[in-house]
Amino acid sequence: MKLTFKITATVLISVISLLSFFGFFIIKDEKNFLEKLQNEQGKTIVNTISISILDSVLLKDYAAIDTIVENTSHAYKNIATIRVIINKKTVSQTFKKGMSEDKKSLFKSNVVINDQILAKVVVSISNLENSKLIDKRIKDIVFVSIFVTSLLILLLILIIKYFLINKINFISKSTQEIKLNNLHKPIEMNTNDEFKDLANNINERIRQLDNEIKENRNKTKLLAEQSKMASLGEMLGNIAHHWRQPLSVISTAATGIKLHKEMEVLEDKDLYRAMDSINDSAQYLSQTIEDFRGFLDPNNRKIEEIDISNTIDKVLNMIGSQFIANEIKIIKNIQNITIESIENEFIQVLINILNNAKDALLEKEDGDKLIIINTYKKDNVLCVEIIDNAGGIKEHIIEKIFEPYFTTKHQSVGTGIGLYMSHDIITTHLNGEISVSNNEYTYESVKYIGAKFSIELSLNKKLY
Repeated sequence: MKLTFKITATVLISVISLLSFFGFFIIKDEKNFLEKLQNEQGKTIVNTISISILDSVLLKDYAAIDTIVENTSHAYKNIATIRVIINKKTVSQTFKKGMSEDKKSLFKSNVVINDQILAKVVVSISNLENSKLIDKRIKDIVFVSIFVTSLLILLLILIIKYFLINKINFISKSTQEIKLNNLHKPIEMNTNDEFKDLANNINERIRQLDNEIKENRNKTKLLAEQSKMASLGEMLGNIAHHWRQPLSVISTAATGIKLHKEMEVLEDKDLYRAMDSINDSAQYLSQTIEDFRGFLDPNNRKIEEIDISNTIDKVLNMIGSQFIANEIKIIKNIQNITIESIENEFIQVLINILNNAKDALLEKEDGDKLIIINTYKKDNVLCVEIIDNAGGIKEHIIEKIFEPYFTTKHQSVGTGIGLYMSHDIITTHLNGEISVSNNEYTYESVKYIGAKFSIELSLNKKLY
């Protein structure tokens, strides 16, 4: 109703101003007309009296003069006073007490014969009647203004409601119903006016937005794959590390069996023990390949109930060797909490954050290198914290951490998409929140400063 109010107020002010403008000139013209009419009337009255008393003045019949003056005064209601002056002496006079406070107009006339002035007649006429007429005219104009304005406002509201407000409400309602999953539904206007052009413009912008969203989704998928491929070299190194010990066990067991066989001292229990060791190592190799294959598979995005402790163990099994090799100590304060989520994508986020912490700690020249992983539940929210002691993030760049392609590392080391993808996965795919801050804490009586990545996932919100 804001638009209706503004338009109505504008029209109301315009109509009142227009009517007042024309009313001013109407009243002014009428006032001039009444003044002119009164002047003519006053002149006629004094002239008539001068002519009527001519004989009485010559005869010095003052009684006759009084009669004429009295009759004339009674004949005109707006006459306030009449005076007849002979030789500067008032010989006849009428006076109406009720008009003593009124504004008056004076009219004079001489009684003349043979160019000789015998007497003077002075008539004062009250302006009260004219003022009453003017006041009545003003009231009429105000009444007409209010009446016409009311009709115009009512008509205007109906017109605005029919031609403007209904269409605006329709477009507003249609735009409110637009969601990301139905951008293809256009706003339809069955009119040939500016509102149809407006609807077409909105539809065109929606089509452009839909295309941009599709392009961004494709770019996001490519970035996700690029993020995984960027860490593929480290993955291969981790696989080699994981395989080194079980392959050594298999090789030792097989060589031992062969040696015992050649020496003809192979016993059944030694054979079974070696076969079990080879089988266990082979199963371990198979599970390792399955973990890495599942992580690298772009189609592995199923929603399932996961135990956060097992998920973190999977992550550390995949990338933990790199931390051990660089003497980085990982402290786990893990609670066994289950949540419905997409484990593969959550693993990718954890790997990105842990690798980012590892790269920061590699620049630390001395002292312990720590990464603390905390998980706990707060108000039906799973909270995961990853804290390092690399000194924290500079304040002028901390707000840019989750921007795409932003990195403080050399191009050969960092791509700047890992944390961006982590933010996108948590907020878009997992319906959660992720933030980063600098944190000061104490561990084993030593104070440290480092970056803290906080992830919050609702335990109630379902993923679809």
